[in-house]
Amino acid sequence: MIYYNLTQCSGARVVYLRSTDVEQHNYHRLLWGVPDEWFFLMSTNEPIVVMDKSSNGSGKIERIFLPVLKDVLENLWLGYLPKHNNLKFHYQLAQDVIRADKSLRQRIMFWRKKISAVNLIGKTIHVSKESNPINAHNSCS
Repeated sequence: MIYYNLTQCSGARVVYLRSTDVEQHNYHRLLWGVPDEWFFLMSTNEPIVVMDKSSNGSGKIERIFLPVLKDVLENLWLGYLPKHNNLKFHYQLAQDVIRADKSLRQRIMFWRKKISAVNLIGKTIHVSKESNPINAHNSCS
C-alpha cells in the first residue's frame, strides 16, 4: 500500500509526517500521526511504502522516522533489539513517549499478537528544491 506524505505529495492515500517534527524530536505528534490503517495492513503482512520528496537525497522521514518506527514496533511487538544503531537517540525518545502516553501505548500494543512483521519502506524523490504544497498540489510520481 502506498502512502504519500501530504507535506510534499498528493495521492490516493496520504499521511501527514513532518520532517520538522523529526528535527524537533516531536515523537508524540509523529507517533500519533501513524494511521491506524498501517497497523491493520501490517497484520495482513501488507508492505507500507511512504513516498516523500526532499532536496537532500533521502529525507528525514525515510532516513530517520520510518527506521525508528520500525525498530520501536519490532521491539514492542516481537521483542527484537533495534537494528539502526545510529538512531538510538531517536529510538529512545520514541520509546519514552510511548511509555509516558498510556493511550498511545494501548493503541500500539493492541496489535501485539496480531503482527508478525513490520514492513515499512520509505522512498524519497529527489527534487532540486522542495516545492510549497500550499501553492500547488504536487504528485510524487
